[in-house]
Amino acid sequence: VYDIPGKVSVHWLAEVRSILDTWTTYSVSLEEFRTAVLEKGLVYAKANNGQAYIVDSSKAVGVFSKEIQDFIGTDIFPSFAENGIKYFITINAEAPVTRLTVKTYQAKAGPHGLKLVEADSTENAIEWLKNNA
Repeated sequence: VYDIPGKVSVHWLAEVRSILDTWTTYSVSLEEFRTAVLEKGLVYAKANNGQAYIVDSSKAVGVFSKEIQDFIGTDIFPSFAENGIKYFITINAEAPVTRLTVKTYQAKAGPHGLKLVEADSTENAIEWLKNNA
């Protein structure tokens, strides 16, 4: 669907109607983040009746800026909910500081009606969707 080389790769998983964002680093600008998530990923998901957004940060390093963390709460999760995304699945990060960043933005999912799911791998996330969505 979309790539920012060395930062994030956005893929469509047709079998579970989900977007998969695989992050390498959280050191991105707000504009790069907006383009990858809202303008590419979410638009593609909506056009294909997407039900979930999977974020794989297992190999990611760094942290999202406060500006991006705020944007996730004010724009991303409301946009997901408005466009039919029901599930927000995170793949556990290995780096402790990145794991903390994931926990911080995960907390913003619930108020928008998204079901928050944590998985140990992309395969586990796909299996969870097959069994529960």
